[in-house]
Amino acid sequence: MNQISLSPQGSKQSFRLYSLPSTTKPQKKKLKTFQRYLEIECWKQSHLRELEPVLQAVAESCKQINRIIQRAQTDDLFGVATGKHGEQLEANVQGEVQQQLDVLCNEYMLRAFCGSGNCVQMVASEEEDEARYCSDVMTDSAFAVGDYIAAFDPIDGSKNIDSSLPLGSIFAIYKKQPGASGVDTSTFYQNGASMVAAGYCLFS
Repeated sequence: MNQISLSPQGSKQSFRLYSLPSTTKPQKKKLKTFQRYLEIECWKQSHLRELEPVLQAVAESCKQINRIIQRAQTDDLFGVATGKHGEQLEANVQGEVQQQLDVLCNEYMLRAFCGSGNCVQMVASEEEDEARYCSDVMTDSAFAVGDYIAAFDPIDGSKNIDSSLPLGSIFAIYKKQPGASGVDTSTFYQNGASMVAAGYCLFS
């Protein structure tokens, strides 16, 4: 208990004020790692459980991409991407000239979605003109299975890196349409309300 004595000027009286110690304990922050958060959410929502290894792989891929971005200048990864003979690569589906970071990070994301399980069968990247089957990405027919497709942009805003502005990776996952025997390019034409999962990894 704290005690404070006060004596008004010109007065012989004194007042004592008492303050009780605070009984409120500081609350601990309920922090979770992304891995733990994902485990809990996939346990709560059983329809997401088969996607857990895929989302974990995408998270690890984003960590790798972040490291690449941090070392882009050191490893000379700025500028336009070129082919084996030094020719400039074609523009992507948005008409943007592909950057070196786009091409490199695209490989990380492709393998994260296709190589982390047997549930994603087809992927579409902004860096490529057409969607691809995972069996083609991984060059193995064992990956020609799964009820899901993924669409993504490996580096959204890659031109910003020269100006030290934020950029990120964005993705969406859809499931095959009810009654469909499998997945094909038409699976990508579903509206946003049909998304099973989506995310954005911000790098700055």
